This record gives sequence, structure tokens and C-alpha cells, in this order.
Amino acid sequence: MKREIKTKTSIICVVLTLIAILLGISIFKVAYYGLLFGLVLVLSVGKAHGYNLDELLSMMYRGVRKAYVLLIIMSLIGMISAAWMMGGIIPAMMKVGLSYLSNMNFPLAAFIISSGISMILGTSIGTISTVGIPLMEVARAMGLPPYLVAGAIISGAYIGDRSSPMSSSLNLTVSVTESKLMETVKHMMTTLIPAFVISIIFYYVTGDRYMVEGLGLEKIEETMRIINGSFSMGWYSFLPPLVILFMSLLKVSIVYCMATGLIASLGIIAFVYNPSFIEVAKSLFSGYYPLDPQLAQLISGGGLLSMKNVIIIIGVSTALNGLIEELSMMEAIKRWYLKGIHKVGGLIYKTSLLSFIIATITCNQSLSIIIPGRFMKDEFKKRRISGKTLARTIADTGTVLVPLIPWNVNAVAIVSLLGVSTIKYLPVAIICYVLPMITLAYGYWGLYKEDDQGLTEDSPSI
Repeated sequence: MKREIKTKTSIICVVLTLIAILLGISIFKVAYYGLLFGLVLVLSVGKAHGYNLDELLSMMYRGVRKAYVLLIIMSLIGMISAAWMMGGIIPAMMKVGLSYLSNMNFPLAAFIISSGISMILGTSIGTISTVGIPLMEVARAMGLPPYLVAGAIISGAYIGDRSSPMSSSLNLTVSVTESKLMETVKHMMTTLIPAFVISIIFYYVTGDRYMVEGLGLEKIEETMRIINGSFSMGWYSFLPPLVILFMSLLKVSIVYCMATGLIASLGIIAFVYNPSFIEVAKSLFSGYYPLDPQLAQLISGGGLLSMKNVIIIIGVSTALNGLIEELSMMEAIKRWYLKGIHKVGGLIYKTSLLSFIIATITCNQSLSIIIPGRFMKDEFKKRRISGKTLARTIADTGTVLVPLIPWNVNAVAIVSLLGVSTIKYLPVAIICYVLPMITLAYGYWGLYKEDDQGLTEDSPSI
């Protein structure tokens, strides 16, 4: 006989799962062991309350099914990143970016370059590990403050993580909030544009005295020499990202956009470099790792295997979420958390806070998107607030705040790549905290489009 799961039991399950995630991250450096523990725990609770295994497995399946497109996208992103390195597409973009650094305000240039590259690549860590590393080497060669350049690179890199149609984080956000990708990207510009302008002004003012000259130019020339000596690049090198961008603007499904971009990349690899099938397949699966150590420092990684942790986390967390939702375990917790909210600003604040708390506790960007998205989605619908606003709120907090949390896996990766501590770059990674401030201000000021209205001054609290 089926019995209702008590609030206390639900809270214990959630708390134990969060503790398990923390232990998994601290001991094994991954979050999915804790999620697997939570999955087994909730399965056991469901079984003890009268649900049979087939019912529970069906709940898990329905949870994962909601994210199957996202799992495909993640797989494609991993393979595209490797193909773009192998085919000279990423080196061509780096070459264009670095060629315009001469006699420029370096921190401002670093911000603009990393912003552009991240919008094309759709990954902050990918941007930092490709263009970010040579930019930092140039900065050090010039004797510039590493923390300022690192902050500029990180600010630009997380624009793509948050806003690029190629971004796994954005696609995850769109999936869990059940929004449309290109409409959500357009809506996100309302907070991104003022944050971008503020960042431009900040890096212009703080970086005005740091120009590229002398040893900095020599470092750029060395990087360009390595790239030019290793790849054949031309107009065709920009076809794959342009194809993806053009198809996205035509509102073609992002899966087809990425698949076409991957095919175009493989075509360039085949005709320009003529590698063996085994070489290409190996790179697509395990990543591109050139034999030249100098080149490997600039460009390496990617591949399907690089997305393993994200894919496992998404699969397990959505299965766990399917169980928690259908067993109604979060309803009592949700009522307590949302109690007393009268206005849109309060709801957006609670959403932002939850996203930040999850990012802080779990040290994982994907979970800071998935949990608030699933948790708050029905409340936004009930109050007739657009899912795009929910997506934007999560993107402006859970996505961009993670590099500011020293123990978060993103921050740990950044420190290892750029060699600058989180505490030092935190004050100057300006877009990462300007965006949350703007999204909170918009909530309390009531700056919404028509489809985001639905909560008035007189709306009852929960």
C-alpha cells in the first residue's frame, strides 16, 4: 500500500544527498557519486512507502527523457571542440584575436577577445584553456598585473557560458526551464548589455596604462609562429562556426546546427590534413592532443570523453529529479522556501539565492542550474512569469558566480590554468557579480516584458 512521504523524510533525503555530493567532490573530485547515493536512497524510500520497482524506474526514465536532447548536445559539443582544434578552426580564431593586440589597452582587449571566442565556443573553461593561457603569458611577459588580466579573461569567458547557443550550460538551463533557445538568448540580452557596457568601461579605465609592446609583442609573435607552423588556415576555417551561427539564427534545432557544424569540421580535416580514420575517431572520442609540446600547451583537449562527468551528472540528476518530483518529496520543502513572497523581485531573489547556495554547497555548475530550474519552474508558471525569466535568473547567478567560489570545480580549474588565485581575481572578474546585481535590480524594479508580467503588488503570498 502506497503511503505519503513525510516532509521530515524528504528533508533528510535531500540533506544526506547534499552531504554525499560534498564528500564525493572532496574525496573523489566528482559530484556523481553523491548523486548516485541520493538516487539509491530515494529509491529505497519509495520502495519502503509502497511503490514497486517498475514504477520507480518509470519515474527515473521520465526524468531522464526530459534531458535526452541535452545529452546529445553535450556529446556533440565534446566532439566539435576536438574537431575544431584538429581542423585549425580554434587556432584560426586565436590568430585573428591575437593579431589585433598591438598597441591596445591589454585588459580591455583580453576581455573583448575572450568574450568573442566564448560566444563561438560556448564554454568558459574551453575559452580560458585556449585563448586565455596565451593572453596570460603575454601579460606576464609585459609585467602586467596577472590578477587584472585574469579577471578580464574570466569575465569574457563566462559570457559565452551564459549566452552562447553553443554553451552546454545555456542548453542545460533552457532544457530544465522548458524554454526556447533563441528566444531565451534574446531575452538574456536585457541584463547582459548593461553588464557588458559596465565591464567595458571598467577595463578601459583600469587597463588604460597597460599597452601591448616590447616583450608582449614578442610573445604574441611566438604564439602566432607556433600556430602558423602547425595548421593550414584560410577563409574555410571559419565556415563551421558560421554555419552553426547562421542555422541558429534561422531557428533550426540546435542538434542539427551542431551536427552540421561537426560535419563541416570533419570535411575541412579530411581535405586539408588528410589524416587516417583512426586518428580522427580517436580525437573525437578522447580529445585532440598534439605531439608538439609547445602546441599542446596552447591547444589540446575536447572530445566525447571530456563530457563524461557532465553527461553522467545530467543523467543521474535528472533520474533523481524524476523520482523526487513524482514522489512529491519537494512540495513541503518548496512551500517553506517560497513562503512570504509577494512580488516578482522576491521570487527572483529566492531563485538567485538557491542557485548560489547549490553552487556553493555542491561545487558544481550543472547542479546549480538543474536544482533551481526544477524547483522553481512550477512557481514561475503559477505566477504567469515567463520561463525565459527563470532561465535568465539562473544564468545570471548559477552560471556566472561559480568562478568566484574558491572551492567550486570551475574556480579550481581556472586557478590551475591561469595561475592566479580566486581571491586575487575575484574583485576584477566584474561581469560575474554585476550580472546578478542587475538581474536582482530588474526583479525589484519590475523591468519585464509583457510575457513576464503576472505578479502584482496585491498578489497573495504563498
